[in-house]
Amino acid sequence: MDTATESTNGTSTRTRNGDGVTKAPRKQRYLPGLPSASSAKDMQSALYTVLIDKTPTEFASLDNYEMFSMSDDGSFPMIKVSKSKATRLGDRKVYQTGGGRVFRVTLQSHEIKSSKPE
Repeated sequence: MDTATESTNGTSTRTRNGDGVTKAPRKQRYLPGLPSASSAKDMQSALYTVLIDKTPTEFASLDNYEMFSMSDDGSFPMIKVSKSKATRLGDRKVYQTGGGRVFRVTLQSHEIKSSKPE
């Protein structure tokens, strides 16, 4: 004989002859899918200007989802995804890290004019 009880947070639990408590399955939420991409030939190429800090900073001081590079020239940019993981943008591979010194990378939304004559 099954008996159902309602808890204060709205979840129901079922007991079966006192064998134990199991939660009822959650109702599946509808989440729309991502829009499909047509093809690569319909895409455009884009160039981005970035700023790279001259002084290195500790990996632990970066916020999650902040861009950085291991080298001072900004090559192979990465994104910090947690306190011990980073993802390289070029191949989207996740790398474990225990810390270290990195250079912050910031995307620029406008062109920087150089004061040097060409």
